Amino acid sequence: MRSILIAVIDNPGPQTDTELYQQLLSLADWQVAKDCQVQVEHLPCVFKQSLTALEQLITNCKPAYLLLINQCRSKVDIQVEKVALNINDASEPDNNQQQPRDSLTAQHGPAAYFSNLPLSAIVDALQNHALPARLSYSAGTFVANHLFYGLMHYIKHQNTSLHGGLIQVPLTPAQACKFPGAASLSTSLVLEAIKLAISISLAHSDSMLRSTG
Repeated sequence: MRSILIAVIDNPGPQTDTELYQQLLSLADWQVAKDCQVQVEHLPCVFKQSLTALEQLITNCKPAYLLLINQCRSKVDIQVEKVALNINDASEPDNNQQQPRDSLTAQHGPAAYFSNLPLSAIVDALQNHALPARLSYSAGTFVANHLFYGLMHYIKHQNTSLHGGLIQVPLTPAQACKFPGAASLSTSLVLEAIKLAISISLAHSDSMLRSTG
């Protein structure tokens, strides 16, 4: 049984809004394939602590695929992230009031990692389903990028069979209305996008296995 882990990153702020996480919990009942089980968890919006929590989730869930989901107020579309940078440069404090500036996630790690998901195929599928999506080459320098880099560093050094990446999405309408001018996307469309990303990743993996079998 292959495990697919969806890890939703908490939003920054004193009162974390869990609307998206609560909606995505329904993915646990989604039968994407006979040999697959989807698990949905959340991660704290805290530098360092979030990586410890991520590694604990990987140990407990033993996923074959891990998709980080992050809501960002500055996003106007679905961004499928390609590059994780080895830099932490927070313009605001995280939820533990930490605000690292110009520091590294991994002291001896490379400057960047690339996601090992079939990103172009995922973006094509989202756009073909009339979802506002694009391939992004900058995941920022806040907690989402910190987790993305930490995930790919873990894959490189501890579990090369794990496939992982980061998708960043706009706020929901209920959240965006508190920030004049902010873009929004319904949770139903985010849910559709994640399902497509998972389906494309599985199909790509199965296709690769057949071509080498």
